[in-house]
Amino acid sequence: MRQDRRPARRGFSLIEMMVTLTILGFLLVATMPSIGAWLRNTEIRNAAESISNGLAKARAEAVRRNLPVRFTLVSTVSGNPGLLDGSCANSATSASWVVSLDNPGGDCDEPVSETDGPRILAKFAQGDGSRNVTVSVRAADCSTVSSNTQVVYGGFGRVDNGGSAMRCIVIGHNSGADARALNIVVSPGGTVRSCDPAVTDNNDPRKC
Repeated sequence: MRQDRRPARRGFSLIEMMVTLTILGFLLVATMPSIGAWLRNTEIRNAAESISNGLAKARAEAVRRNLPVRFTLVSTVSGNPGLLDGSCANSATSASWVVSLDNPGGDCDEPVSETDGPRILAKFAQGDGSRNVTVSVRAADCSTVSSNTQVVYGGFGRVDNGGSAMRCIVIGHNSGADARALNIVVSPGGTVRSCDPAVTDNNDPRKC
């Protein structure tokens, strides 16, 4: 009786496996810098989006209530940027924020409440997706450093606290390398815009 002879199956040899692993190693090393830059820029974008959303929340609440509502940058617990507690203070170098009817300094651990001081409407701790970002409040030119920490919106959605209002917030990364800073600009009319100071093309909507 005739028996079928099937060709033997051949797997990877040790040499082929080592060559494959070596190539994968080179590819991983080559892409690591770009992955690191992507992670840093993601943190910056997270912080910019969070602050922009907080400002929009404060403005919308002011219009809805026809009352002044403040957006405040606040400090977090030392060594733990993901926690807001009763030691918080207004800070021009933090990405953490509170939207409230009263000044939140020293009361950031209070729950969201429309009756209990400081009547917090929303809050965000920097450690949530933007732990390693840096923040610098600037004047309207986005160049001159400012110590302002609040934007107060009135019932018409305009900025009510004039010269003491934050006009530009520059967000970077504490590593510095390969990170693209973003600016958040607040107009006197209350509108908020995020832009890229590195963009120079006047036709690019990202340009500051």
